[in-house]
Amino acid sequence: MKPKFRVGIVGAVSSYSLHYGQTLWDMPGIELAGLAYLGRDPKYIKHSLNLPWLAKYPKTLEGYAETFKTQIYETVDQMVASSKPDAVCICTEDYLHQHYALQAVASGMHVFLPKPFARSSEEAETMFKAANTNNLVMVGSLPHRFQAASATARQAIDDDKIGRPVSGHFSIAHHLSLGGWKSDPSMAAGPELEVGFYAFDLMRMLMKSEPQTIMGIGVNLDHHGIPYIDNGKCIMKCQNGALASIDLIFSIHQPFPAARKMHVVGDEGALTIEPDPNTDGECVAIYRPDRIERQKIPKWDPHAKELGAWIDLCRSGGDSTKWQQEGLRTLAMISAYKQAYQNNEMLTLDQEGKS
Repeated sequence: MKPKFRVGIVGAVSSYSLHYGQTLWDMPGIELAGLAYLGRDPKYIKHSLNLPWLAKYPKTLEGYAETFKTQIYETVDQMVASSKPDAVCICTEDYLHQHYALQAVASGMHVFLPKPFARSSEEAETMFKAANTNNLVMVGSLPHRFQAASATARQAIDDDKIGRPVSGHFSIAHHLSLGGWKSDPSMAAGPELEVGFYAFDLMRMLMKSEPQTIMGIGVNLDHHGIPYIDNGKCIMKCQNGALASIDLIFSIHQPFPAARKMHVVGDEGALTIEPDPNTDGECVAIYRPDRIERQKIPKWDPHAKELGAWIDLCRSGGDSTKWQQEGLRTLAMISAYKQAYQNNEMLTLDQEGKS
């Protein structure tokens, strides 16, 4: 029997501190090796986790220890010395991802970084290089690659259900997560990376061609006095000539509305994710000239799927560079969009996706 793979959580101020704690606790063959809370004040922790979708989780260190039957440590060094984790998930404020990722590598541990895994391409490249040099597996989260709906849509495109993608639209709707460290641009990566990452990475996943030129607009229409945009639009021409657009809608004050949409049009059909008229769930709907085909979306836990894929790489000594490169390309794409709207210019990207 394989020994249990031990994973620790570094940081108690991200929603992923809770999501990953629950996922690791539930995964067979995995042991949650503890939580290092980095000396954060209880009020600071509770305020950082005061989000409606985290209502079912504990917001205190005592509640975390009881819920997930694990140890709480003030520092990473204490957790490493006592629990000896094989790997860690870095769930700190965004600006500390690099610091604790490099500390973990120095201690010989594999690393998983939730989205947004870095604030810049340079920051991500520094972390990935350190891990690769030490034969450790470090990856940044690519959420849509492990979500059932987007994976089913990608498979349909790979199966040539709509022909060659020629046009696509991807929209993400979410309210801004404000308050505490999330409102501090020296600590938070900002909404383009925190929330927009979903739409940008989904575009790369489903259009099957890298962006070549990028134009963008980013404005604050409803949240005056904060250093972030709350609405944005991006238009891209891909290397194969296809066109794609992205809407970033962060000005809502209600639960996620119908503005969260996507479609891909090919030269032989079109595809979208929409409610299934025969069930209570969603389906991948494929529209062709002579018929509509609906593909059932399987059910799985995306966090377990993604963390499981990372742990498999850690255990097998697998190559994580392809995963890293996908993350770097999406990160570079978002950086190019920000540069385009900030400087009011159209950017041309090279074959590596850099402006």
